Amino acid sequence: MARGSRRKRKLTLALGGGGARGVSHLGVIETLLAAEFSIERVVGVSIGSLAGALYAFDPNIDSVIEKTLGYLLSERFQHHQQTLFGAKPGAGSDSGGLFSWYDRVKSYLRGNRLFHRVVTKPSLLPGIVLNDVVDHLLPDADLRDAQIPLSIVSVDLLSGQQVILERGPVKDAVRASSSLPGIFPPVEFEGMLLADIGVFCSLPTIISRSYSPELLLAVDVSSDLRRLEACETAIDVLMRMDEIGEALFRKHVLSAADFVIRPEVSTVEWFDFTACERLIDAGRKATRAALPRLKSIATE
Repeated sequence: MARGSRRKRKLTLALGGGGARGVSHLGVIETLLAAEFSIERVVGVSIGSLAGALYAFDPNIDSVIEKTLGYLLSERFQHHQQTLFGAKPGAGSDSGGLFSWYDRVKSYLRGNRLFHRVVTKPSLLPGIVLNDVVDHLLPDADLRDAQIPLSIVSVDLLSGQQVILERGPVKDAVRASSSLPGIFPPVEFEGMLLADIGVFCSLPTIISRSYSPELLLAVDVSSDLRRLEACETAIDVLMRMDEIGEALFRKHVLSAADFVIRPEVSTVEWFDFTACERLIDAGRKATRAALPRLKSIATE
C-alpha cells in the first residue's frame, strides 16, 4: 500500500501534571506528529491542560513551541519566577518535590508572614503568574472552539467532585486545572471553586479511557518519590503524605493507558522553568525511543 494511502492510527493523549516538567509535553507532541500519528483528542491536567490547550487551539506545533519558548525565556516571565519563587537558573534541592520549594518559601516569607497568609488568604501566592501565562499564551476562546477536541480536568473544592471541562473560557479552565491547592488561589467557574487535582491524580488516564480511544497514550512527567532524611513539622508531614498519595494513585491509573511515555525530567523542580528548551528535547528523545514499540502497537 502506498505511503499516502495508509490510514493513520488515531491517538488520544493523556497529558499529566508536573509543573515545569510538563513543557516536555510539547516535544512529545512534535515527535508524534512527525511520525505521522493523528491526535484525535487531548485530555490534560495541570500543566498538561496548558500544553494540551496550546496544541488544541493551534495544531501547528512548531508555532506553539516558538511562542512558548519566547514567553518562558522572556524577562517578563523570569521576573515573575524570581519574585515569587526565588528560583535561580539551575537552582535545585536534594529533597525534591514540593519540599524544595517549601524550603524557599519559608525563607522568603519569613515565618510569621507565611503564617499570616496561611490563615487569612486562600493561597500562599497570588494568581499573577498563572494569569500572565494564560493571557500571553492562550486565545480568548471557548473550549468548544478548539481545533482538536480538548478536555481539561480539575476538582471542585465545594462539592468535592472531579470536574471535566469541555466548554467555557479556555483561559479560566487552564487556570483552574493548574491552580495548585494552597499555593495558587482556586478559580470560580460556574458556581464551582476549582483547583488542580494533579496533587492527587496527576495522570488523567481513566477519564481519557472513557472516550473509547483507538489508542490511549499517556505522558507522565511526574517526579520520582525520593527518600527524605526527616519530616520535622506538621506541614512537612502533610506535604509528604500528599506526595506519597499521588505516587501511589499514579501507579494505579497507569494501567489504563495503552502506552506510557515518561520523559527523563524528574530531576527538574516543578517551579523551575529555566531549562525549558532542555525539557522539550527530553520529550522528543523519550518519544523517539518509544516510536518502534508504539508503531508496533498501533498496527496490531
